[in-house]
Amino acid sequence: MDQAEWLTINFTLPKEPSRTRVSVWRKLKRAGSVNIGQSIWVLPPSDEHYSFFEEIAAEVEENNGEAYIMKSYFTREKNIKIVCELFNEARNEEYKEFLGKCEDFFQEIEKETAKMNFTFAEIEENEHELEKLNIWLKRIIERDFFNASLQKESRNMLDECKERLSNYSNKVYELSCSID
Repeated sequence: MDQAEWLTINFTLPKEPSRTRVSVWRKLKRAGSVNIGQSIWVLPPSDEHYSFFEEIAAEVEENNGEAYIMKSYFTREKNIKIVCELFNEARNEEYKEFLGKCEDFFQEIEKETAKMNFTFAEIEENEHELEKLNIWLKRIIERDFFNASLQKESRNMLDECKERLSNYSNKVYELSCSID
């Protein structure tokens, strides 16, 4: 592992109101950071991540807490490996959920095909679902700093979703042209 430097934020917040803690936790998760200890979160260093931790620190301090942003170095190779694995595990959990939604997408196309429901409205509905999948995968990949093992499968699955919708759309088009 060659990830020597990390950005780290450590903070404390009063127990109440809990909404502040939940808000901070959600933002940290959304940014792709991982927790390595009691309110200690890490991200690979970048200007964007530093600005993000500054925003988190401001929110913590506005809510009567304390926050410390640091550059950190692990002195033990095994710690670097563990932290990188934490990042990949977190991303793979997201990819698993994404892959499940792709399976749902496949089932929806299959269900409509079996029912012979070849309508433009159905295409639009599925295009909307595909766009949501596309945005979701893009967000996961943006926070996949160490190329988690399920990234490639997820990209392939999204391509398969696009292909199945294209085939379904072609069938709707063919049937609508044969009626005209």
